[in-house]
Amino acid sequence: MTNLFTYRNRKVISLSDRAAAQSLVDAVLDGHLVNEVVYRDNWRTLAACIRFSDSLLILKIPRARNLRMWERCLSVFRGSDALRSFKHLQLMNEIGFAAPEPVLACEKRDAGFVTDSFLCYHYAEGQRAGTADAPKILDALRALHQKGYLRTDAQLANFLVQDDTVIFIDFRLKKPWLFSELKKAREIARFLRSCPEARRLLTTSEISSFWFRLAHRLEELSFAGRRFKRSIRKRKKVE
Repeated sequence: MTNLFTYRNRKVISLSDRAAAQSLVDAVLDGHLVNEVVYRDNWRTLAACIRFSDSLLILKIPRARNLRMWERCLSVFRGSDALRSFKHLQLMNEIGFAAPEPVLACEKRDAGFVTDSFLCYHYAEGQRAGTADAPKILDALRALHQKGYLRTDAQLANFLVQDDTVIFIDFRLKKPWLFSELKKAREIARFLRSCPEARRLLTTSEISSFWFRLAHRLEELSFAGRRFKRSIRKRKKVE
């Protein structure tokens, strides 16, 4: 059962009982955590594996999203990044796909704007996906698309594999209403960019599809644009 309550002037949503959820909020806010592994710690994000009450959890603090003014303005209508991620994890499990189990999301608002938030979910056991796992991942992506959803950012690095189970990580579930076939094809094209070996696994109808050919071209243009922006940033640093 999902618990929703206010604690320390913050909105909290949790699958734990209230006492356990409050203890976890206290530990995060007061810095009383045992860090097992810190995956990322910069101005954009804190992502770390923590130990809490003999459980391994992933803690994520979207620092950049909490600070950007336009993100704060959008939070008035859609909530924090942490709260939305919590609900996406819940939904992914509910529709029958493997994903980390959410534990708690917490957000603080000032004048209606989210100014601070964090997310905790259970550490998912599994190996980082490799090229040999491409058939299973493509099948999982196709199955998700048949349910009417996109996972977004379908890179090989954003999947774990445990035995024959594909575990979705670092995703944002979306249900496209316009150009759904193009968006699904583009998600496949994004996966192929991170795992070119998987192209041989596509069906003839997929490869010859107008939507896939268009998606592949759009993905190439998008990648070229990102590469150009990175080169501009590097030049500015040198100057």
